[in-house]
Order: sequence, then C-alpha cells, then structure tokens
Amino acid sequence: MNNIRVGCSVLIKSNNKLLLGIRNKEPNKGMIITPGGGVELFERMEDTVKREIMEETGLEITNIKQLKTYEIINKPDEHRIIIYWSADYDKNSVQSATDLADAKFYSKEEIKELDKLGKLSSITKQVLSDNNWL
Repeated sequence: MNNIRVGCSVLIKSNNKLLLGIRNKEPNKGMIITPGGGVELFERMEDTVKREIMEETGLEITNIKQLKTYEIINKPDEHRIIIYWSADYDKNSVQSATDLADAKFYSKEEIKELDKLGKLSSITKQVLSDNNWL
C-alpha cells in the first residue's frame, strides 16, 4: 500500500445499547467493530457516514456529529485515518450487509463480555473506551 486510507465509523445508540457488527473482510476480519467504511474521492465525510451506514445496516441516520480522529500505523503496509462520529437513527430494523455481519445493538455489559473474550478490534476497543462503553 502506497497511500493513506481514510474512513469513517459511527457510534449509533438505542436504549442504552450500541450498534456493532462482525467485520467480513480484512483488516480485522471476524472482529466486532462499529459500522463504517472508506471515504470515496470527492465525497464529503458526512455523506460517507450516511452511505456506509445505509449500505451496512439499512438504517437512515440523523443528528450526525464528529467525535474524534484516530490514526493507525502498522508498518510496513498499513496507514489509516478513521474519523469517528455519533448519530441517531430512524428506528427501522437493522439489516446486515456484505462488509458487516450480524449487526445488532449491544448493552454495556455485553460489550464488556466481548472485550473479555478478545472479540473487539483494537481500534474499536480504544474508541469504546474513550466514549465510556468499556
């Protein structure tokens, strides 16, 4: 890889639960993550957030707010910047898609159990910790 990949990921809450799913491709294949994906050329990041959430979960989101930017460098071939957001959703049911399987809402207790089992990706663990989910 000769460039930096830029992505967006979203913390979506409902009834004190957080939307997470299983990543279906590398990096972090098989790990529990927050939904999101890559920014396309000439796409505004807020539009990326809306598009990726619709593609991965079928949810239409509103009240989108930027939280924090994280940088991941794993030499020799991985350099990513991920901008995390929070959002509300339209209350439709969650539908898993190709990049994210078994998307559903998890309680804090369930998330802590996933962490104990080593199921959270390292960046997801950091973001959830920074946002008081762990």
